[in-house]
Amino acid sequence: MYKKLALASLALLVSGVAVAGDQNLYKHLDADQNGVISADEAAVSPELTSQWTRLDANADGMVDRAEFAKMEVREMNQNQPQDVMQMPPK
Repeated sequence: MYKKLALASLALLVSGVAVAGDQNLYKHLDADQNGVISADEAAVSPELTSQWTRLDANADGMVDRAEFAKMEVREMNQNQPQDVMQMPPK
């Protein structure tokens, strides 16, 4: 039980650090500093451009901080070793 809690806490801590660390990236991509990334601003990143439809979850033509954070968490979870995600049987 404690091991599960410790691993869950570690995962939350790491995800928070990853999202917080990418605030600088978000600010850099938000060239006009209006709080959202437009398709034109995202054009500097081939990765963002290729994922634009998925990133812009509400299809408003902008990626806000919450949408950007969801992408970062998804990427982090995809890159996390599987043995950390799966708990061994008791």
